[in-house]
Amino acid sequence: MDLSPFLNVFAYSLFAGLSTIAGIYLVKRFSSWMSRNSYYIISFAVGVILANAFFDLIPEAQALNVNYLSYILLALISLYILEHFIMIHACHEEKCDIHTLGTISVLGIGLHSLIDGVIIGVGFGVSFGIGLITALAVIFHELPEGSFTYSILKHDNVPERKSMTYSWLVALATPFGAILTYFFIQNVSAQVLGALLALAAGSFLYIGASDLMPETHKKSSVLNIALVVFGVLFVFGLTNVLGSV
Repeated sequence: MDLSPFLNVFAYSLFAGLSTIAGIYLVKRFSSWMSRNSYYIISFAVGVILANAFFDLIPEAQALNVNYLSYILLALISLYILEHFIMIHACHEEKCDIHTLGTISVLGIGLHSLIDGVIIGVGFGVSFGIGLITALAVIFHELPEGSFTYSILKHDNVPERKSMTYSWLVALATPFGAILTYFFIQNVSAQVLGALLALAAGSFLYIGASDLMPETHKKSSVLNIALVVFGVLFVFGLTNVLGSV
């Protein structure tokens, strides 16, 4: 559904935030089911995120900025360094030292959600098609992330009310980042927009390859592989259907 540019950014980033909220309440209500099946959700998200980077974000960045590869590398290295200081992605293993960080871990996840919002805002700044596919990629990986956020807080014995407050703040970071980005990119040059797209692509490559893909190996099955491939085909098909929308 193609709305006005601002409504597109607001609506789809809000959907992404609601996806995080859905993950929180799913783990509250169906914790055992989420524990058994989150790997499958992640597998599909891997395919969608990586395909979005290669089929949409990188080609658009290349067309707008000749130095796009440098910005992709900058995003990869920056996130790698940042992850050493603030935990951006949740550790999903039962025995994991990062869980002892509690609130600091959630601060890192909140930063990641903010970055997701920025990526959505940049995507819609290029076209409705790029924005839609990017938003879908964010939505699919925010669902399990919501469950991980809440699980980390409960594991660290954070009180229920505070856990829910922190989890909601993480979710709201996505539309907040998207709306701020929407207003920021209104008067930027094509080169700056290309650089932002390249940074977004690098972020997706890092999230997909460094964080999510290793999780799919923890539950080896043909279904995991099939869902990764299906995620790639899903984005490939959607990209061709949307064309130059």
